[in-house]
Amino acid sequence: VAAADTNRWYLLTQADVQRARGDAKGLAATWERLVELCPTQLEYYYELSNAHLTAGNVEGAVAALNRVEKMIGVTEPVSLQKQRLWTAAGKADKAEKELEALAEAMPQEKRYQAMLAEANMSRQRYAKAKQYYDRVLAADPDDEYIHIQLAEYWKAVGKPAEADRELGLAFDNPKLDCRTKVQLLTSFYTAEEFYGARSQSAYALMDKVMKGCTDTAAYALLYGDVLMRQRKYDEAARWLELSLKNDSSRYEVWEGLLICLTEVPEREDEMASIARRAAKLFPMHTLPHYLLALHAAKNEDYKEALEHLGRAEKWGFTNGYLEAESYALMGEACYRTGEYDKAWQYFERCLELKPNDWGTMNNYAYYLSEQGVELEKALAMSRRTIEAEPDNANSLDTYAWLLHLLGRDSEGLPYMRKAVKLDPESETLRRHLEEMGK
Repeated sequence: VAAADTNRWYLLTQADVQRARGDAKGLAATWERLVELCPTQLEYYYELSNAHLTAGNVEGAVAALNRVEKMIGVTEPVSLQKQRLWTAAGKADKAEKELEALAEAMPQEKRYQAMLAEANMSRQRYAKAKQYYDRVLAADPDDEYIHIQLAEYWKAVGKPAEADRELGLAFDNPKLDCRTKVQLLTSFYTAEEFYGARSQSAYALMDKVMKGCTDTAAYALLYGDVLMRQRKYDEAARWLELSLKNDSSRYEVWEGLLICLTEVPEREDEMASIARRAAKLFPMHTLPHYLLALHAAKNEDYKEALEHLGRAEKWGFTNGYLEAESYALMGEACYRTGEYDKAWQYFERCLELKPNDWGTMNNYAYYLSEQGVELEKALAMSRRTIEAEPDNANSLDTYAWLLHLLGRDSEGLPYMRKAVKLDPESETLRRHLEEMGK
C-alpha cells in the first residue's frame, strides 16, 4: 500500500474508480496526494479543485486554485472561476476581491472594471458601481455598451432624465445595430413607462432608432404603435401598412390601421378599401363592418350601410361600444330610408346599451318631433340631454322645438334664443326662432 501511495499511475487509476463510485472526499484526498507527488502538474490542481467542489468544500476548491496562481500568476480563467465559486457560496465580498485582483493585475482590460460595476449594482452599492463605470468610460469613450450600463445605473438611483440621456448617447453609437437598439429600448422601459410616464423620451429614442435603421420592416409594427400613441396617425398608418405586407394574419394590426385612417379625413376612401379587405379576412370582427357602414352613410347610401351593419349583427358584436354605435347608425339609416318603426327600435337598443349617449338621444327625440309622434316621450329625452349638455345648441333647439309643437312657446323661446346665441350661423335655428315668434 505504501508503494501504491507513491505510484502516480496507481493513484490516477484510483481517482477514476473513486469518481465512478461518487466518493468525493476520497477523490479529493487522492488528488491532494497527486499534487504532492507532482507539484508542477497544473492540471492536477484543477482536478483537486473540482474534487473539493464536488465534496462541497468551496474553501478547499479555492485554495487549490490559489496554489495555481502562486505558480503562474493571476490569470482570467482562474480568477473568474474563484469568483464564481465564492458567488455560488454566497460570499459576495470574497467574489468581488477576486475581480479586484484581476482588474489590478490587468488594468488595460476595461471589462473587468465593468464586471466589478455590475457586481456592485447587483448588491445595490451604486456609488461604488459608478466609480467603476467612470473608469470604463475614461478608458474607452467609444465603448458601445458603457452608456447603456450608465443608463441602467441612473435608472437604479431614480434619475430618469439622466438615464434617458445616457441611452440616447448609446443609440448614437454606430457599433450598435438596429436590432440591439430596439431590444434595449423595449427591455429598458416597462410597458407602463414606455406608453405612459416616460413615453416622450421613449418615443424620441424610437424615432432616433428608426431613422438609422435599414431593416425597418422588422420593427414596423412597434414603430407604428409608437406613432399612433403620439397621435401621428397618417405616419403611423404607413408603418402599419408596411407591417401588414410582411404579415397580414394579425387582426389587431388591421384594426390599428383602420383607427389611424379614421383620423385622416383625406384618406377616407383608402380606409374603406382596407376595411373591405379586413371584413373579408376577419368577418367576425365588428369594426370593419361598422366603418364600411359609416362610410356608406356619409355618402347617403343608407341601404348599403344597413347591409354592412346587418353582417356585423349576424356575426355577433365583439365590441360593446361598437354595438351601441352600430344600433345608433342602424336607427339613423332606417330613419333616412323611411323605416321609422325599425328606426325607433334601433335607437332604443342603442340607449339600452349606452343610456347616456346624448347625441343619439337628441337625434331620436328630434326625429320623433319630425314625425309628430310620442312628443311627450321625446320631450322627456330632450330634457335629459340639455341637463347633461346645457350649452349644446342642437339639443337646445330640439327641446325648444318640441315645446313649440306642444304649444308651449313661452317655455321654449328662452331655450331657442340660447341655441341661436350659441350657433348664430345656423339657418335652421334662426328659422325655428322666427316660427316660434321670436
